[in-house]
Amino acid sequence: MNGKLFKLKYCATCEMYRAPRSIHCDDCNACIQKLDHHCPWVGNCVGKRNYKYFIAFINSTSLLIAYMIAISIWTLAMLAD
Repeated sequence: MNGKLFKLKYCATCEMYRAPRSIHCDDCNACIQKLDHHCPWVGNCVGKRNYKYFIAFINSTSLLIAYMIAISIWTLAMLAD
């Protein structure tokens, strides 16, 4: 790869050679390339192929929480009048 030699690792659970920078996830029972973590909220691993979608999910959830807090404060202010 890029003129450098590297050693392929064998995953005994998946019974196959893993891609470089892949790690076996015990929760998903699969080898995930560039594994970041296994997310219990989403229910799958966050890795190379879905990292940008996970970040979009976190950002949209944060915006929703901020919106709900703003609406709650506005509603409580209207009830106080």
